[in-house]
Amino acid sequence: MEYLKLDDFRNYVFLNRLKYSPSGGSSAVVGSKANDKNGYSKTIYVDKGKGHFPLTSISGSIGPYIWLDDENILFAETRSKNVQDKVEKGYEITSFHRININGGEAVPEFDVDAVVTDLELLPGGAYLMTVLFDNSRPCLKDKSPSEADELLKEFKKEKSYQVIDELPFWFNGRGFINKKRRRLFKYSADIGPEPLTEALDDVESHKLSPCGRYILFVGDKAPFDIHDIKSNLYLIDIANGTTRALLAEKLLISAFDFAGDKILLAATAGEKYSFNEHANFYLLELDGSMKLLLDYDLSIGSSAASDSKFGGGYVDKAHDGGFYFISLDGYYADVYRLCLESGALTNVTKCGGNIDFFDICGSSIIYGAMKGLDLQEVYELHGGVTTKKSSFNDDITANRRLSQPEHHVMTDQHGGKIDGWALKPVDYEPGKPYPAILNIHGGPKVAYGDLFLHEMQYWANHGYFVIYCNPTGSDGKGSAFADIRGKYGTVDYDNLMQFTDEMCRKYPDIDSARIGVTGGSYGGFMTNWIVGHTNRFAAAATQRSICNWISKAYASDIGYYFNTEQMQSDPWRNLEKMWWHSPLKYAPNVTTPTLVLHSDEDYRCWIAEAYQWFTALKLHGVETKLHIFHGENHELSRSGRPDNRVRRLTEITGWMDKYLK
Repeated sequence: MEYLKLDDFRNYVFLNRLKYSPSGGSSAVVGSKANDKNGYSKTIYVDKGKGHFPLTSISGSIGPYIWLDDENILFAETRSKNVQDKVEKGYEITSFHRININGGEAVPEFDVDAVVTDLELLPGGAYLMTVLFDNSRPCLKDKSPSEADELLKEFKKEKSYQVIDELPFWFNGRGFINKKRRRLFKYSADIGPEPLTEALDDVESHKLSPCGRYILFVGDKAPFDIHDIKSNLYLIDIANGTTRALLAEKLLISAFDFAGDKILLAATAGEKYSFNEHANFYLLELDGSMKLLLDYDLSIGSSAASDSKFGGGYVDKAHDGGFYFISLDGYYADVYRLCLESGALTNVTKCGGNIDFFDICGSSIIYGAMKGLDLQEVYELHGGVTTKKSSFNDDITANRRLSQPEHHVMTDQHGGKIDGWALKPVDYEPGKPYPAILNIHGGPKVAYGDLFLHEMQYWANHGYFVIYCNPTGSDGKGSAFADIRGKYGTVDYDNLMQFTDEMCRKYPDIDSARIGVTGGSYGGFMTNWIVGHTNRFAAAATQRSICNWISKAYASDIGYYFNTEQMQSDPWRNLEKMWWHSPLKYAPNVTTPTLVLHSDEDYRCWIAEAYQWFTALKLHGVETKLHIFHGENHELSRSGRPDNRVRRLTEITGWMDKYLK
């Protein structure tokens, strides 16, 4: 057994987009893996019942794909040099290829003059496509090659400045998004792409009806200049091109799908807990009338935190009289079935881990999950029996020395139950003192569990106790538990300090004089808050953090609604409250050596937060250092370029070693 290496994640296969073939006899999944170009290769793997094999090149870069039938898959990938050259000139082209799962090379099928991010099969051989559409780009339709080249040259010149008249003006992972939209198109070989939504409509998510004639979608209908987190539910009739709103008012919509002659809708008005309020389930008639099906107080989708997965897939789906969806209960995420007739709810999978995505066909469910200390693998539930279908990452976990998370439940001063875990050093010797690292998750409405986290296992391999918990504000325990609006730095801080005390009591070999603290996003905020309110930690590493709620509210992609709601204030109503909850106010109290890490394209927590925090600490004599990762965003620790992920973890570990060892 070897020690876990800092860069072992380069060998992990991250899974997403798991889909059954039409009959359910085969399945496909996309596996992403770090490559030697400091990026990630994306490959389609197929399982025909005897294990997964790579259908496309293991060094490729697969885009969206669909099953055409039980033997053929259509996928997007740029393979032609001619297309590559045109893309470099500024053309938008998505190339599609067809490949048979029984053998043979991929065959070019067609090119679409657009950036296609998703597609589905429509009746008659047409396709429903989701397209990224930039309204500022010149229209190249009916232009000669020379005219198109000239228009694109002029368009490139305009990229030296940015015009903004909308909120949000940028978005993490997408950059500036002014007048950029996600649109739905119908594509057929004889006609080409035909728009189904307007040029300035923005489609957040959609569902295609089983008959292929209707589309449901949520998002912003034009005109708008400030994105509304509430939406109506819109119905498109593809045959006649009409679109109509189905709800009497906009709601916070978590899920929806066609359910026979009705529509299943998971939504809330957010009257009690705002946008963090969990959705109830309704049956919606086409005339807009709604009937409550289930009062529900858990999230839809998995919010289990890990740095060893990215991508996604189906998280909900109507099927055979039921609505299937992923939900996090406590710290495990399973697939649940909601009976559309009775409203009865059943945990279908009971997997004892965290399911990230699934698909369903007939009576079988296939899903991607992390269980225990296993990395993502594919599992199938059929006839009441669960079978592990893949072994993408088995060699890693089988041949590395890993620390088993030890679960603890703590009762806080308000009677709340707080789940937490401790990892012992892998070479743990009772009676020997060890340093420890308190790791704080982001969100705050996500949750840690007992699943694999690379950075924590690496620290345990590096001689550290690692302790982590789900303080008040985390997901998995209902809207009331997750609600810390106006309370940041109070009850959550108390939980984290009490948990640290409890771990020191339960593990007397933790040297209380050698404990470090780290976290990212909300965890970065809490790291900053902690070092401004106690000097009990010997070192801190704050990542993609928040130090000033006033500045963050008006620079972040979500700040204009998220931050003001979470603070229960804004600078015009109560400036002092926003300042009171800002770690920057308490910078004069900090004595803990603090490492600051941030990405310069992080639009969720803009880099100005790092600059302010570093400057304030420097001016107050705190030993500090700022690391800026160019070209990375808020997802650096999870899906950043491999070299930068290595550098990030190297710097954090080195900082902790310097002060704790």
